[in-house]
Amino acid sequence: MKERTKVETIKYSLSQQTRKEYDKATTYHDGKWLLLVIDNEEIIEDIKKLLSIKRKPKI
Repeated sequence: MKERTKVETIKYSLSQQTRKEYDKATTYHDGKWLLLVIDNEEIIEDIKKLLSIKRKPKI
């Protein structure tokens, strides 16, 4: 399953601000790049959720 598909499955568990930034982020060939302002604990939890989906790099 692609990362973007996985994010869509958890999208509504993310904060409204993170969802907004995700939805407006440009989609590139390798996915989306998010720039999030970390100004509260909720955003930190969102980042943890998103990082748990991130693919492991190929070595």
